[in-house]
Amino acid sequence: MSKSTLIKSKKNIINKEHINSLNKYYNIAKILLTLTPFMSLMYISMESAKVGLPMSEVIQSNPKLTIIFLVSMVNPFIAYLLTFIQKKIDENDIEYAVTNLSIFVIAEILLQNVLYAILFGFILHKTLKVYNRTLKKSFEVKLKDGFLMTNSGSLVVIFLAGICLFATIRINM
Repeated sequence: MSKSTLIKSKKNIINKEHINSLNKYYNIAKILLTLTPFMSLMYISMESAKVGLPMSEVIQSNPKLTIIFLVSMVNPFIAYLLTFIQKKIDENDIEYAVTNLSIFVIAEILLQNVLYAILFGFILHKTLKVYNRTLKKSFEVKLKDGFLMTNSGSLVVIFLAGICLFATIRINM
């Protein structure tokens, strides 16, 4: 084996290690996103125990808890979309992953989920780094490819996040 072949194979091993590491982050994100509704229900259950009312009445009577419940129900849908993102990455459509992850970061900011916004920002950064892509180039490629069709799931998430943000602003007025 020549020296250049060893270097190339070493780079491939490192690259596969980075890809496996990135997949772990995707899986952690999917697990956390799936658990969010259960954590929300536990919080609402504790609030209903404080007041002494059933959970359904507490959700109906307290608009802030209603929004918390709705926001937590968006996250499993995002976890579902992450499975498609991973499939697209396996098909070497990294731009799909980058554009959707960017929209998820914005959506989580609108939903005021700081933890998930940071998590998606980190996953986005790692994806860009591992696959040597840029955010600008990814959006340019997807804008030519049919942005609405490509990112329809994440745009639904943005729409729901916008509704929740509007409701939160109205409640706090």
